[in-house]
Amino acid sequence: MKITFNDGQELQIQQVTEQTDGALLIKTISASEDQLKTLFSDPTTTKRISVSERDSDTVVYENYTKLDAIVKYTAGILGVLMYREGEDPDSRIAALEARLKEAEKKNEMLEGCILEMSEMVYQ
Repeated sequence: MKITFNDGQELQIQQVTEQTDGALLIKTISASEDQLKTLFSDPTTTKRISVSERDSDTVVYENYTKLDAIVKYTAGILGVLMYREGEDPDSRIAALEARLKEAEKKNEMLEGCILEMSEMVYQ
């Protein structure tokens, strides 16, 4: 099994899986940790990743440009965890926090309107 990157580079791999949190996990034994960091840190290279097994059944993953981690498994297997830009856990948390602040502001405004209306009713 191999992957071909956007710029034509290739890497022999053991497995590619999409994780439940949206990450792409690529496992390999054919490169060192430093080589993987260099290869997967370049957003132009990882913009398009084609996975093929025995030159057939090509699956394409696009826009996984954010390297999150390199995981060491037993037997020399290294895993590369990639996210799409803006879909990594930190970006998602920041977006949720912004939405929460906006909702809190709207809630305060709504409470003020309800208090005003109740005062008018009781006058």
